[in-house]
Amino acid sequence: MSRADTLREIRRATRHHGVATRAELELTQRQTDLCCEDGTLVRRHKGVYADPAFPRSRAQELAAAVAAGGRICAGWARSSAAVWNLRDEHPATPEVVVPYGRLRLINGATVHRSRALNPSMVTTRDHIRVTKPLVTVLDLGVVLGPVEVGDAIIRGRQLKLLTIPDVEATIDRYARRGRTGIVVARQALDLIMIGDRPADSVLEFRFSIGPARYGLPAYSYQHEVRVGRKRYFIDFAYPDVMLAIEVDGYQQRAAKESLAYDNDRANKLVLAGWTILRFGWDSVVRDPSGVATEILLKLGQLGHAFAR
Repeated sequence: MSRADTLREIRRATRHHGVATRAELELTQRQTDLCCEDGTLVRRHKGVYADPAFPRSRAQELAAAVAAGGRICAGWARSSAAVWNLRDEHPATPEVVVPYGRLRLINGATVHRSRALNPSMVTTRDHIRVTKPLVTVLDLGVVLGPVEVGDAIIRGRQLKLLTIPDVEATIDRYARRGRTGIVVARQALDLIMIGDRPADSVLEFRFSIGPARYGLPAYSYQHEVRVGRKRYFIDFAYPDVMLAIEVDGYQQRAAKESLAYDNDRANKLVLAGWTILRFGWDSVVRDPSGVATEILLKLGQLGHAFAR
């Protein structure tokens, strides 16, 4: 095989995340060794190689760790959640799972051993074997608290990866097997409820367990308002004094149409007599008492009975 052919084969085999196993590289062992010697390939784990020209990333580290673990290995907990976009970032150290009794060690990775792991719990996402979303939510309960697991459940709903009944059924199914993470997952389900319905967004959830717990009077969640022929829903409302509390997520709005709609909606509500207070992620999450103080001040100014 010519040098050019070897390079083409490496690019083909490592096109997903820049890594490939020895079996995926259609090279002889001698050719592979020579490529490692001249820097065309980098040996990441036993039998797992990386193309140094491919940008290194935490997703690549996970893909390499899963490949090193063999067919019985999959991305787990925070790593799986990042692949499914249930969390924003991969953990600094890849988290993978293997069946209990497998004493495989993977350098640079955290290996979790599970008695309950079976092939039905695993799938492929973005060319990496990972646990399925519902299993991932339970596994997050092993390493995170109920608030973070609640965030993941809400994001899973938004992405249409799971439903609340799905999560409840999964908890019931695996609770009988003594699976860890069950208690935290149950606590998360309780936390994300605002009244009789789950929070529609992560920031609304964080408002309900943050500023709302600093002495705010009862509010109406997702309050429906009709202005002319249009119907709007206010995140948190005090209808008796027409105060609307809107929380803006940390995700940047990409569409100009969405921003234009929000501006038009806000203008229509103000013209209809509503006062609007808006709070972003940093305020709600990092300064909940300050947010609550501002809301209470405005309620007093508007003559709310609780604030007088």
